[in-house]
Amino acid sequence: MRTIKDISQLRPGIKMKKYTFFLACVLLSFCISCRDIGKLVDKQKSSSYFIDSKGQIAYCQNGNWFSLGVSQMQADPESFEVLAEDIAKDKNAVYFRGMIQKLVDKNSFYVDNQVPKDHFHVYYIDQVLGFNIIEGADPKTYELIKNHTNWARDKDHYFYADDMIHADRQTFSFVNDYFLKDKDSVYVSPNIGDFKSVVANPGNVEAINKYYMRIGNTIYYPPFQQGSASVAKSFNSIQTIQVLDQDIIRVNNKNILVRGKNFNYDHVDAPSFQLFTVDEKTDFYTGNLYSKDRNNVYYNQEVVPDADVKTFRLLGSDFAKDAKNVYYQKQLLKGVDAQSFKKDGDFYKDKLGNKFSALTGNKV
Repeated sequence: MRTIKDISQLRPGIKMKKYTFFLACVLLSFCISCRDIGKLVDKQKSSSYFIDSKGQIAYCQNGNWFSLGVSQMQADPESFEVLAEDIAKDKNAVYFRGMIQKLVDKNSFYVDNQVPKDHFHVYYIDQVLGFNIIEGADPKTYELIKNHTNWARDKDHYFYADDMIHADRQTFSFVNDYFLKDKDSVYVSPNIGDFKSVVANPGNVEAINKYYMRIGNTIYYPPFQQGSASVAKSFNSIQTIQVLDQDIIRVNNKNILVRGKNFNYDHVDAPSFQLFTVDEKTDFYTGNLYSKDRNNVYYNQEVVPDADVKTFRLLGSDFAKDAKNVYYQKQLLKGVDAQSFKKDGDFYKDKLGNKFSALTGNKV
C-alpha cells in the first residue's frame, strides 16, 4: 500500500490530485476543530442562540454552523433573553432565528405555549419570513388544539394556520381528519384546500375512519385533488360498513368503494373481497395495489390474467407469484421460474438467471 511518501513516485497529474485532496481534508479538519461559535445562552430553551468570547450574540440553528452558517446579531447581551428554540428578545427588539421582528410590540411580547403573542396580537410563524399577525385572534384566549396540526381557537373563533374559520364557534367540531361541521354545514378541512361547505348539516354526521364520513345513507370521501369536489356515494340503505384500509371500505357486503368510488371491475365479488398482506408473519398491509376475491386477483382494481387465487402471494409491493407464474403488477413474466423466484437485495432473481430491478420492474 502506498503512503504519503510514495507521492513523488506517482504520475504528476495523479500526484497533484491526491495531494490537493489530502490538503483539503487537513484544512477541513482544522476548520471544524477550530470553529468556536461560543456557548449556548440558555440550553434549556434553545440549542440555537449562542454568546461568544467577545460577548456577541449569534444565531446558529441547532449549532450546525458548517451546513447552515452563523448569523451575527446586533443584540444587547445584558438584556438578551431566550424565550423558545427560535425566539428571543432584548430591550430593543424581538427576534426569530436571529431576525428582528418589526410587527410585534416588544414591550408586551411573550410566548404562550409556543405561540408568540403581545398585548395586541397573536402571531403565526412563517418559518422563512418570521411572524405574521393572525387577524381577529384574541391574545388572552387563543390556544392551540391538541392532536390537530395548525388548528387553534379563541373565545370567538377557530383558526387554521393564520386564517380565521368562518363557522359557528359554539358548535364547530372535527368529524375526522378531513371533514368538519357546525350546526349549519359540513365542511372540507382547509388542510387539503379551501375551507368550504360540502352539504347542509342534517344532524346525523358521523366518521367512518379518518378519511370517510357518513351522513344518513350517503358516504363521502375527501377531495384530495386540487379543484375537485368531495366524492359522494348514496345507497337506498346502509346496514353495514367494514373498513378494509383508509381508502377502501365494504358497504352492505355488496359494494367495494375505493377512494369513494365503486371498484373498477364491475363483477368483483364483495363478500369474498380482501386485501393482500405483504408480511404474512405480522399480517401488515402496506398499501399495495393487489387485492383478490374468490374468482380473481386484482392489481389496481383490474384483473390479473391467469393468476391462481389460491396460491397467489405477494413478494413486494409490485411483484407477486403463484404456483406456476411470476407477475410484475398485472403483467405475467414469461420464462421465469416461479419456485425459485425471490428477492435478493435490490433485485428479484430465479435459478434460470432471470433478474429484475425491484425499483422499476425492468429486466436487467
